[in-house]
Amino acid sequence: MISNLIVAVFNLLPGFPLDGGRMLRAVVWKITGKPMSGTVAAAWVGRALAVLVLVGLPLLTRTGLFGNSTEDISGFDTVTDALLAAILAAIIWTGAGNSLRMARLREHLPELRARSLTRRAIPVEPVTPLSEALRRANESGARALVVVDATGEPTGIVREAAIAAVPQHRRPWVAVSTLSQDLADGMRVPAELTGQPLLDHLRASPATEYLVVEETGEIYGVLSTADVERAFVRAMARPGS
Repeated sequence: MISNLIVAVFNLLPGFPLDGGRMLRAVVWKITGKPMSGTVAAAWVGRALAVLVLVGLPLLTRTGLFGNSTEDISGFDTVTDALLAAILAAIIWTGAGNSLRMARLREHLPELRARSLTRRAIPVEPVTPLSEALRRANESGARALVVVDATGEPTGIVREAAIAAVPQHRRPWVAVSTLSQDLADGMRVPAELTGQPLLDHLRASPATEYLVVEETGEIYGVLSTADVERAFVRAMARPGS
């Protein structure tokens, strides 16, 4: 009965990942009007609780406040108490950190926009030499190549890694079609996708590059997963996030 009461009281302490942390988050959110502020407050209080548990639990055990006799405490008991405190503190610290990371993820997801992350691309015929395709791209300021058929319909994306692997002296003799990845069903990304829907689309059809298209089907450009990852890392590392 007493142990259940201790667990219940402990769970109400105001720090993530405990229930009391969720209550603290709601209070700070109500006061500030910012859900992220509530999450940050609850997460850091949770981390402070982890430190208190790590240091304080073994000390409380040695004082006999839990009904144990201090005369019966052995060296083995001390090590056991310290180990249990370390495990409990690690769980609390990790839970608080995960809660904070997930909150930052939700906060920055809207910043991921397919349109703003897309590289400008030019259409090229399959038999176009790589050197000529790159010359056209440089002249137009494009950073990607899309292979199209005789009707102008896109059929593939020239992979950036494949371009880099071709030596300069070989590029006039290599056709872009040999370096392209055929467009699968999920490799067409609407230009207006943002946030979680964009990530869900990329996760459902894993690839290194995607063709970004307008609602009319017109080619907008090429989206690289590396660009998406870099944008997300920059947003997560922003001071104050």
